Parts: sequence; structure tokens; C-alpha cells
Amino acid sequence: MDYLKPFCTQLVRFFETLSETFPEERDISMGLEAMRAAKSSNPKLMLDMFHEYIYIPASDMIMNRKDEEIIKLARKIMASQFNELMPTLMIFDRHWPNLSDNNRNVVWEYLRVLCLLCEKAKGITPNRITPNRITPNQTTA
Repeated sequence: MDYLKPFCTQLVRFFETLSETFPEERDISMGLEAMRAAKSSNPKLMLDMFHEYIYIPASDMIMNRKDEEIIKLARKIMASQFNELMPTLMIFDRHWPNLSDNNRNVVWEYLRVLCLLCEKAKGITPNRITPNRITPNQTTA
């Protein structure tokens, strides 16, 4: 199965949700427009950018919901670079302390699904332990 299209659709949905939740954040609106344009003109670029700027530095933090660590990472990345995906990190920096538990769960779930779709689209076999999964290098007691 080709996972590029579902990945792009999910990323656009995430930005739509962020835009609805934070209408005052112009960067999110601009990011949404950029994601919509990239989805039709260069969807692989969306995947490659997510992989480089979100997945590589933060996938373990996302999968384990380590908000303290991801807030530190968001601040570090945002201080040194900007691209269309930065609004996803901005949420952790600017809005995380004030989000309801429900909204936090929505953000985590979007990011978790995006990481999983990124892995499928890129053919990545993650080497991590999740609550219901044993990695290939791990044995049971």
C-alpha cells in the first residue's frame, strides 16, 4: 500500500484542526495553506520535511508523550530555523500549558498517527518499545 496519500491527508487534517483551535495563530493558517498546496504539487516534500524536522528528533517523545522534552526541543528548533511544519512545534511552546487534557490527547494522537504513517511511507522499522509491542530484538521473559 502507498502510505504517502494517507500521510498527506492526515497532515492537512492536523493543520486544519490546529487552525480551528487557534484561529489567532497566523503561522498555523499559513502552514495550512502551504500543506494544501504541497499535497497537490509535491506530496513527497511534505513527508520528507515531517521526517526530517519532526520524526527524527521527536518520534520517541511523541510515542511516549513526553511533553516536557518536546517543549524543550520545540524551543530549540524554533530558535534556529523555520519551515511550514514549525506550527506543530509552536503548539507545545506557546499553548501546551493552557490546553485541556482532551485537546492534548487530540494533538498527541495526530502526531502519533503521523509518525506511524511516516514510518510506513518511508519503510522504517522503529526500534522502540511501546506498551503493547515487543521489538524484534527483544525477547519475552
